[in-house]
Amino acid sequence: MNALEEEKLIHISALVLKEMQGTLTVEDRRILDSWLNQSERNKEIYRRFQDGQKQRQAYIGLQYFEKQRNFDSLKSKIQFQTKKKTVVVLKRLWPFVAAASVIFTIAGIWYWNKDEGQHMDAQTAMVNDRLPASNQAIIKFSDGRQYQLNKGESQVVIDSSGIRYNDGYQVATINAAVSATIETPRGGTYDVTLPDGTTVKLNAGTVLTYPTVFAKDKREVTLTGEAYFEVAKRKDQPFVVHTKNQQVLVLGTHFNINAYETSAATKTTLLEGKVGVRQRLKDRQLTLLPGDQAINNGASFSKRTVNVQQEMAWVYGKFNFDGKSLREVMDELSQWYAIDVVYKGEIPDVAFFGGTFRTSKLSTILKILKDQDLSYQLTDDGKLIIEKK
Repeated sequence: MNALEEEKLIHISALVLKEMQGTLTVEDRRILDSWLNQSERNKEIYRRFQDGQKQRQAYIGLQYFEKQRNFDSLKSKIQFQTKKKTVVVLKRLWPFVAAASVIFTIAGIWYWNKDEGQHMDAQTAMVNDRLPASNQAIIKFSDGRQYQLNKGESQVVIDSSGIRYNDGYQVATINAAVSATIETPRGGTYDVTLPDGTTVKLNAGTVLTYPTVFAKDKREVTLTGEAYFEVAKRKDQPFVVHTKNQQVLVLGTHFNINAYETSAATKTTLLEGKVGVRQRLKDRQLTLLPGDQAINNGASFSKRTVNVQQEMAWVYGKFNFDGKSLREVMDELSQWYAIDVVYKGEIPDVAFFGGTFRTSKLSTILKILKDQDLSYQLTDDGKLIIEKK
């Protein structure tokens, strides 16, 4: 499915929702009828849109499908590779409609493809559009040196001698530096292997600071932003992640931390193993088991059981907006597409579910806002202005 077909289906799903809500205009009706008359396939999709039970079954089936084909093999899908592979990936999602809520979805029927995914060429981008995040990062050493990492690479490996790409090409030597920081800008992402073998996947707008040589009794790093960790097991050398309001202590495990400065709370989600999360303000501690998430907003500190697939969607290349508010969705998009979101008037109370791949252009994702009584404007300087129609 190409970008035009994808945008067409998003628009059609919005028209069906308007029809359910009784707000379909004469022009909307003409467009919808024209699409229906194009093929029997379109009519079948329309019948699925109208059938609330089928919508729910499709959604449940989608979650099960992800669990079996993606999440159960999550380690193999997202583990940090030392050489490039051609992998089977999900290509595109077809939209379906939920009458009870505004939809943000290109989901329903999944297509498998053996390509590594499609990345939009800058020459095909629309005016004022935004392409998805790419491999961008800067490494800064404590001695003042800094290096812009190659966009053609996706991972750096750090050891006692220096920093290199997967192909062995050396980026820099450690020299006298005692610590270093790897920073991804908004609209950038990168992977790093630390000196102990721990692998870290950095989301957009993230800063990770680490020592060039870990202490003998513990391994400590500091994080702002979001990162997924696969910690190398060392029984006598625990791994500690410091964020603005907490510490996470582990021996060897897989977990995700969302600790953006703009977020109201820090979220720690455990995939494998066992971790302790200590709140700085009141010096309280929680123990997480797989599927648990600690939520720390400074004043309160609690844990809950979460859908790990949804929390980890970013790691394997998807947006998942289930149950998120407009502000939460826009916060995520602002990091990935390097935009600033401005709300005119009160922030609309809109709930979303579904999602799409992170390789989509921003315009493809935002079109659904325009179709659901939310207008937007993307300015030349990267400001996205949103208001009710």
